[in-house]
Amino acid sequence: MARGNEPNRLGRPMASSAAETRDRLMEESRRSFATLGYEGTTNRAIADAVGITTGAIYHYFPSKVDMYSAVYAEVQELLFSAMESAAKRERGFVAKLTACLRVLVAITESNASLAGFVVGVASDAQRHPEVLKAIQPHRDRAVAFYRAMAREAIAQGEVQAGVSETMLADLVLVIVTGMSRHAALFDDNDRTRVVVDGIERLGLGRLLN
Repeated sequence: MARGNEPNRLGRPMASSAAETRDRLMEESRRSFATLGYEGTTNRAIADAVGITTGAIYHYFPSKVDMYSAVYAEVQELLFSAMESAAKRERGFVAKLTACLRVLVAITESNASLAGFVVGVASDAQRHPEVLKAIQPHRDRAVAFYRAMAREAIAQGEVQAGVSETMLADLVLVIVTGMSRHAALFDDNDRTRVVVDGIERLGLGRLLN
């Protein structure tokens, strides 16, 4: 009986090791994509950072673009799960938006490469059609989230007449993207938090006399 259980015991470290290696590949590739971009990132550099051979990467990702797509999907899941949870705890468009921004600041504070990666996606996708094609299926969640916020605000009568769902959703997109760019550019979370406070005051009509 003990002999029959032995293969399972031996298999666990291998599975655990594989999962850990994949996690490290994701982390190192995200860091590289954030600092060097898609074109500047090489499998050799990532493999060296993780401590595996270049060929071993292909056991986890068939190509560099597949790795990029996996990182993008993971980042989307992390950011939007956090923003959805933050928004659910608030009432009103401005409160939901600022809660989302504050949770983004907290996330990027604990992992600096996130903001850099998010900022770099636009240029990587523009320069490399294969990147745009690979990440396209993962963009639906962002669009759905921004539109849901806009739709709720309009339904609650929080915005002026004539403001469309598309206009408001795009505004949220611009603000969130701008916050990511600000965080990546200045690498100063206290400064970014002040900007979030300003956005909240602006949204509540208190920024200007």
